[in-house]
Amino acid sequence: MTALRVAFAGLAHSHPFSDASSIEVCRAQGAEVEFVGVYDADEEKRADFAERFACVETRSFEDLATRNPDLVIATPRPSETARVATVLLRETSAVVFFNKVIAATDAHLAEWQEAVSSAPERVGTSSVLRFAPAIAALAERISDVEVWSIRVLAQHDIDMFLAPDRRWQDDPTVGGGTLVTVGLHAWEMIGRLLPDAVLDSGVTGWIQRSPQARTQSEQTAQMSGTLRLLDGRRVPYSVLVAGVPGPEVYAIDVLTSNGMRSVRLSSSSPEESLGFKELAVALLRKAEQGLVVAPWSTARPIVTNTIRAAQALRGSTRTEMSQRNVY
Repeated sequence: MTALRVAFAGLAHSHPFSDASSIEVCRAQGAEVEFVGVYDADEEKRADFAERFACVETRSFEDLATRNPDLVIATPRPSETARVATVLLRETSAVVFFNKVIAATDAHLAEWQEAVSSAPERVGTSSVLRFAPAIAALAERISDVEVWSIRVLAQHDIDMFLAPDRRWQDDPTVGGGTLVTVGLHAWEMIGRLLPDAVLDSGVTGWIQRSPQARTQSEQTAQMSGTLRLLDGRRVPYSVLVAGVPGPEVYAIDVLTSNGMRSVRLSSSSPEESLGFKELAVALLRKAEQGLVVAPWSTARPIVTNTIRAAQALRGSTRTEMSQRNVY
């Protein structure tokens, strides 16, 4: 059997390192995989990745395409995702999975949609939580019952986003800030349970940032409203996005006609998988069939909900924040 050829396009944050490590575990368990190349404009980061995972450094995304990959794991900054997608779809026949975040603004999203319009079925993107076993099991459990409401928590310490080399992630116009970078996890969980759900009404809520905070965006935000499903039903939702110190925590409560169903995951509990290994397995299995996980048709509502909710909450709460003495 010919080994699956995997390339890495962009190393904007830690996820491609996690992906490569997870794929190495799969390889140790018998998967036929070859790392054929990596490109990032940061020479030090690129060299570190190439040495750690024994793959070739290339000079550009175009050069990476000549390595003839079957699967590309792409992690550029949101301002670069459209350009990277254009190159990889034009110059390769590979399927391409983009780690979050692929768009922080409406302008990024418009550029991205134009770039992938030629082959949307070859491009996928998602939060790793889509592949967390407990989230997948919950989706199965509620698949044949009526959902009445949904409540979500996404907690991820934003301190790492404030480091000099990653501060771009904290900028709402560049990386999306807390409401997008962390908030996408919340919307991914909702999208996993309620596929194709879209924001239906105005977003209400609040944003909290202490005067001493170094963040350009938010420390914590709460939002609520209703979601519209494909069949026209409306489901109330509540989302809490927190960037305060502490372990990662992701929780979801779903009120259904058959009772309350809940999942709580934490990075402090080793037995609770956040989905990194499961994502790697899914990427390899799908790529062997010439397919990509979380194709754009599936991912579009989640990405759109994330951006729209962040924009609405930031725009609608400025006066309220001032009145309530929130800075």
